[in-house]
Amino acid sequence: MSRRLPELLDEHRSDLHRYLQRRAGRLLRYESSEDLVQGVHLRAIERGKGFEYRNREAFLKWLHTVANSYLVDRVAYWTALRRRPGLLLRLTAQASTPFPGAVAEPPTKNTGPITFAQRREQVDAAIRALDLLMPRDRRIVLLKREGMSIEEIGKRVDLNYNAAERAHARAVERYRKAFRLCGGEL
Repeated sequence: MSRRLPELLDEHRSDLHRYLQRRAGRLLRYESSEDLVQGVHLRAIERGKGFEYRNREAFLKWLHTVANSYLVDRVAYWTALRRRPGLLLRLTAQASTPFPGAVAEPPTKNTGPITFAQRREQVDAAIRALDLLMPRDRRIVLLKREGMSIEEIGKRVDLNYNAAERAHARAVERYRKAFRLCGGEL
């Protein structure tokens, strides 16, 4: 009797949910366990070509292997975003700042634990805000973070200069709104 992969994934959803809650650790600060379950399901379907069900134990072992690989990729994604957070935080500055790329407030010279904690909270809010964006907006914001010009961004997302300029302005504004919603302060 052959069992279909989507049916098995649905049947073992709660098992996977519990497994991810135990294994995800700090990743749950950025993504809900339900989002992780959906990501694992998508990856399982992508990798499940020619899938053949043998028994429950073998299926759960395979599913946990897929889940672990997905968790590793998500941790790598969030870690990469945290490497240079200053560039990401600069994009949260209001458009009304007098100089392009300027931050809303000058950086503090304090270096105590409270300052570090506030900075971590801002970085977390910035990263969560980035993840809330639609894929094209996220890509535009990340390209801008890397210092690309509007012209270069337009080439990367297949837009002419004027359309790229408008898309960039909208993407950054959506990012700023998402940042505020995630608890960042402007």
